[in-house]
Amino acid sequence: MREFKRPLVVLCLALAVAIAAPSHRASSPGPAFQAPMRFVGTMPAIEVMVNGKGPFLFGVDTGGQGTARIDSSLMKKLGLKPSGAVRAGDPSEKDPQMLQEVLLQSVEVAGLRFADVKAVARNFKASPRMAEVDGILTLNLFADYLFTLDYPGKSVRISKGELPPANGFEILNYSSDGGIPVMEITFGNATARAHIDSGNVMGAFVVPASLAEKLTWATEPVTVGRARSMSGEMEIKEGRAKEPVRLGRYEFAEPTIAFPALSVYANVGSKILREFTLTFDQRNKRLRLLRSTAPGATP
Repeated sequence: MREFKRPLVVLCLALAVAIAAPSHRASSPGPAFQAPMRFVGTMPAIEVMVNGKGPFLFGVDTGGQGTARIDSSLMKKLGLKPSGAVRAGDPSEKDPQMLQEVLLQSVEVAGLRFADVKAVARNFKASPRMAEVDGILTLNLFADYLFTLDYPGKSVRISKGELPPANGFEILNYSSDGGIPVMEITFGNATARAHIDSGNVMGAFVVPASLAEKLTWATEPVTVGRARSMSGEMEIKEGRAKEPVRLGRYEFAEPTIAFPALSVYANVGSKILREFTLTFDQRNKRLRLLRSTAPGATP
């Protein structure tokens, strides 16, 4: 979060949406599908066809629940009518709101077509950081596939298959929080469970306040801005920790850490993930992390 310059900064946070399990159907794929990866800040984004129209730019949010979200302007452009409503809020579970739900007849990603995709409509473009985005796709949409975010190669790949068993180094097991990958990560001598969140475009590592109190700081945390969520605003602090952060075989020395997180989970954002190629095997709940030989090559 070193970019915090202004007194008010909007933190990109996952929208937790209480909806039923995905009902979409996917056509049978060939060997693999691949699409160029663009970036909204540091969040990966790809071009998507919706109901045969487009392309539209959708962010890829591994920290999001549901299958898809669309901007309210795209709903109007496509002439979509609400098919229902869903209860939504941020991870703090405070002040939930009711949002419109729509049924997308088709969503096409890199030539792979998904039918009957439920999406939640929301005004993303109200945030300057999300003004380019027409919608959001989450991991749940690709539950039947190996899904790869290749940050250094700037590409997204979708294929059939599975990852080898976890080895504790580059291939790790994870659990699921409503479809969001949750992994064990070590902050100094403290172990925490963390969301792997490509939708977090502001922070590198974000931790709950209770964990921040256990850390030894190389630089004293200072207020860097305020985060806004659906439930309100809060002061965000940031500092450099003395002890490294470890994720699988990878170590991050004197990491920049922000707090507080909005939930009981820590968070690993795109400022860290952009150094990696990540492949998600959702059927077996495994993640392969391959670090680029040239960190910082991506935005």
